[in-house]
Amino acid sequence: MKQRRLLTGIALFLAVYMTAALGWWTFSLLKYSVAESNLQMELLEHQRLLCYHKFQAELHAKTGIITEENFSYELKTKDFNNLVIIANNCANNYKMTPQVFQERMDGDSVRVELSFTIPEIAAQQIQNKLRNKQNAWLGEGITVGLLTLIILGLMYYYLDKIIRFNQQKTNFMMAVTHELKTPIAAAKLAIQTVIRNKNQENQERVLEISKQSIDRLSGLMERVLMATQFENRIPTKTEKWVNIHDVISKAIDEGQFGIADELKNSLVESKDFLILCDEHMLKIVFINLFTNSIKYSEENCVNVSVNSFIRDGVFGVTVSDQGIGIPVGERNLIFEKFYRVGDERTRSRQGSGLGLYLVKQILQLHKASIEVTANTPKGSKFNIVFNASDCRME
Repeated sequence: MKQRRLLTGIALFLAVYMTAALGWWTFSLLKYSVAESNLQMELLEHQRLLCYHKFQAELHAKTGIITEENFSYELKTKDFNNLVIIANNCANNYKMTPQVFQERMDGDSVRVELSFTIPEIAAQQIQNKLRNKQNAWLGEGITVGLLTLIILGLMYYYLDKIIRFNQQKTNFMMAVTHELKTPIAAAKLAIQTVIRNKNQENQERVLEISKQSIDRLSGLMERVLMATQFENRIPTKTEKWVNIHDVISKAIDEGQFGIADELKNSLVESKDFLILCDEHMLKIVFINLFTNSIKYSEENCVNVSVNSFIRDGVFGVTVSDQGIGIPVGERNLIFEKFYRVGDERTRSRQGSGLGLYLVKQILQLHKASIEVTANTPKGSKFNIVFNASDCRME
């Protein structure tokens, strides 16, 4: 848990830092674009002033006319024509637009006001260039930011997955060690009792305890072996048509559950059907589901039932209990290899974390699906839906 909290803290720090850095970088580029645009507009304004100065100089040199305030002149007609020519020449040199306003006076005299303006197309080009640059910088900043967050998210996901898997392996080793020690110790004690005690009745009882312990060890080894097979390669299944009730009944018998009679009674009223499957694998599915439901039921209050159904062409089985239930956020995680809720050192209920993993893998091998929902009034309900093409009525 400490490793996951540390990883989460580092990931959040990097995300905030990279977001702030990219935000500042984008803001600086946008600010630079505005400053560049303002500089270009100032350059055009200076060109306009140079155009005025050049016009004044050429007008005085060619006509001897002194510029009045606000470029206002009182000219004769022939002087007016020269003024327009000079203004056009100056405007062409600096790419400005001359504007001449004239007012007819007495005789051949006219009152003229002249001004130079920055062409609208030049100003518009600067604005368009600014807008394009801002869009480019903003788009680049957002794209780089999203890619950075995605990369950080993927790194966090995979590192968190590795940490969780390592923790699950540690829990698994602790659980398996405990699972192995208990039946071995029980079998050893039983054998020692048989050696010391010559009473025939006690020998039979002790040998039965030894057999149960060995069966428990054999089941654990079988689960580990099958989990390894699913991880390295797909196991070979031997399929045949069997009754689903027969498979479930054999699973109840082989599981040696204390509530075997209650399970079989709940099966009586349900629909039976034929299924094409590997009977041995399917028995493991139901043994693990019953074991899980019984294990996580409250002590002295075990209420587990199994029901097979046929509804609208859908063939399935439901295993329900009224135990402690499974939180919504854990319902998909419980089918992961080695996954168990809580800390193995503080968990009171034994287990290896392989049971439900094998359930999911075996059902997927048979093209079936399983879903976990809440039961009423409490507990969990495991709903299995088989491939319809592999099922038929009796």
